[in-house]
Amino acid sequence: MNPLLRSVAAVVAALLLGALASHYLAASPAAVRAQAQPAVTWSEGWAPEPDPADAVSVWQSASPWGATPAAAAEALPPPPPAPVPVGVAKEGRNYIAIFQVNGNGVMRLRAGGRLPDGGQVVQVTGRRIVWLDADGKRQQREIFNDFQGGQ
Repeated sequence: MNPLLRSVAAVVAALLLGALASHYLAASPAAVRAQAQPAVTWSEGWAPEPDPADAVSVWQSASPWGATPAAAAEALPPPPPAPVPVGVAKEGRNYIAIFQVNGNGVMRLRAGGRLPDGGQVVQVTGRRIVWLDADGKRQQREIFNDFQGGQ
C-alpha cells in the first residue's frame, strides 16, 4: 500500500470513527412541536382616512408653498458651567483653593468659602480640594499646587 493511500485511509477511518461515536454516544435533541398560531381576524385592508388636524403642525413647521415659517420659540439659555477647581495656593500656614468661575474669572477661597453657584468649599489641603456643589453633592479633586514644599 502506498503512503498516500495509507494517509487517506487513516483520515477516512478517523472520520468514520468520530461519526459513529457521535451517533451512538451523543444525546439527540428533543423533537420540536409546532406552536399553534393565533387566530387572525379578517379585515378589508382599507385603512381609515387620516385626520387632517394631525398634519396641521407639520405644515406649520415645514411651511409648504413658500410661506414664511412660524417663529420658533426661544429656548432658555443653558445654565452657566459650575466652578472648576484649578489649583491650590498657600498663604502663610493656610491653603487656598483656586476656582475658575465662568464670567467672574478666578476666585480664591479658603475652607468654608462660598462659590457663586451656591456651593461651599469644605476642605483644602496641599493637593486636594473638597467642596459641595450647588446640588449639595460632595466633590473632590487632586490637583497640582503653586508653592514649594508640598504636604
